[in-house]
Amino acid sequence: MKSPDNPVFRIGAWRVEPALDEISNGNETVKLEPQTMRLLVCLAEHAGSVVSVEQLLDQVWKEVIVTPNSVYHAVAALRRILGCDAKKPTYITNILRRGYRLVMPVVPWVDAQSVQSADSSAAAAEASASPNTNSMTTPMTDRSIAVLPFVDMSERQDQGYFADGMAEEVVNLLMKVPGIRVIGRTACSQFKGKSEDLRRIGSVLGAAYAVEGSVRRSGNRLRVTAQLIGTQDGSHLWSGSYDRDFDEVFKIQDQIAAGLVRALQVAVGVDLPSRPILKNAAGYDLYQRGRHALDRFDKAGFESAAGYFEQALALDPTALRAAESLALVHIYIAEWGYAPPHEGFERARTSCARVLKLDPMSGMAHAQLAFIYAIYDWDWAAAVSKVQRALALDPRDPGILVTAGIIHLALDRLDEAAGFFNAASALDPLGAVSHGALGTIHYRRGRLAEAEAEFRRALEISPTYLWAHWSLGTVLLAAGRLDAALSQMQQATPDCGGDAGLALVYHAMKRNAESDAALSRTTKAYAGRGAYGIAEVQAYRGEIDEAFTWLDRAYRQKDVVLYRIKGDPLLRNLEPDARYKTFLRKMKLPE
Repeated sequence: MKSPDNPVFRIGAWRVEPALDEISNGNETVKLEPQTMRLLVCLAEHAGSVVSVEQLLDQVWKEVIVTPNSVYHAVAALRRILGCDAKKPTYITNILRRGYRLVMPVVPWVDAQSVQSADSSAAAAEASASPNTNSMTTPMTDRSIAVLPFVDMSERQDQGYFADGMAEEVVNLLMKVPGIRVIGRTACSQFKGKSEDLRRIGSVLGAAYAVEGSVRRSGNRLRVTAQLIGTQDGSHLWSGSYDRDFDEVFKIQDQIAAGLVRALQVAVGVDLPSRPILKNAAGYDLYQRGRHALDRFDKAGFESAAGYFEQALALDPTALRAAESLALVHIYIAEWGYAPPHEGFERARTSCARVLKLDPMSGMAHAQLAFIYAIYDWDWAAAVSKVQRALALDPRDPGILVTAGIIHLALDRLDEAAGFFNAASALDPLGAVSHGALGTIHYRRGRLAEAEAEFRRALEISPTYLWAHWSLGTVLLAAGRLDAALSQMQQATPDCGGDAGLALVYHAMKRNAESDAALSRTTKAYAGRGAYGIAEVQAYRGEIDEAFTWLDRAYRQKDVVLYRIKGDPLLRNLEPDARYKTFLRKMKLPE
């Protein structure tokens, strides 16, 4: 985190306002001594990194002469205020003989009441762990751990879905343990089936430790092995082998996670958090099959996943994970246009309500509702309020951070959005969505070289990443590199803006007949569900009245990408027109 002009930010459940020396958590407001606030801000500026006692003395007590004991007492007092037990730290950890580290991510705070203000003064705290766009190397921290995909050792090699699920469950358990930085599942999955050197894996993911494991399943018998390895020197810190009945799969996962925690917690003793246990092993198998289908990230995969999750819930109606995943699938189906918006989003809303009935503290469900409020309801105050609730419940979930970023990007609050996406990327370094979103932010700011680097990074991570070719093409178009832009648009599929992109680039090349033909193709194919993309082309070509006609059509259709309107560079020709501000008001967006 870098010091912003107006550094109001969130750490866990706390809203921090240095200008007033106040922190609050919804139930209470605490007035801090100025020195205590400086200590908290200093740790926040270096969130995720170790800050030595000497650094704290220099930065917090720079005008007075004190002993290191003053630091110890001040940190202890700050922990008490935050509700952080030194034996089970959730905010500040003590790194033996080195200093202190703030382990909670630092993200921007935006008050829901200010969402409708066009001149919001809230500025984002940028994440200190922003990825290097020119390198695949990320910084490493103590007790950072990557759980690599488990290997399917079954005789028929038909348990890959289950092996992936086993690794994911271990990740989910470890993410709830304070003091451990867990690399996101998406990043780790990039190494599935690859024989990579552990040092490189550690460098790419910023992980000091890696977990390798295998699964062998035969009938109702299950054999799981796991080991914890230091990525720098290949040292083996822990290993475990479990030969059990399949019905004991949850116990195996708990024992693996507990073994890893014991191996990593050198100076910090914590108990593994409890979690809801699925009651039905057959239902759990269906759940894992659904997660595997979901990873395909296409229409057939979504529909298959929904079927598996529904079967799992039929066997165990209290299966929270299956209910959360079913709600997520319905979000995807609606978002990607595989169901009419009204049908898809209302089904997703119902699914989220089901999750919250099972567990009112589900951060995922609150974030999903925030997403619905934003891109379907256009209720921005509700969206911000709901995502703040999700962040308070689960501040280290990359998916929730990405949702917060999307909402603030839609509000054209680029600093806040960048802070959320950077925080998500720090937890999941190979998350293509975060890199793509950061590329969009750079594009909107006119930083075209940085935008290009982020979109190319997203494509490097995920060559099939949706809309990446189209997005990179628009950046190259803005930079005047028309041949390169054309090449990207030719690689984009029709469903991801291919013909619309060609219409843009051909217009810039003054190949008007080809631009008209591409626009005609996209109009014929997507008039019923993609009016916004057509409006972008019309606006870019200077066909102002036609562009507003298509925007109105997008509004009536509840076009799922209409939320991108504010700040869209392709619509700049519309901004001087009074109808543009009128349309923003209709969308309930700040003008």
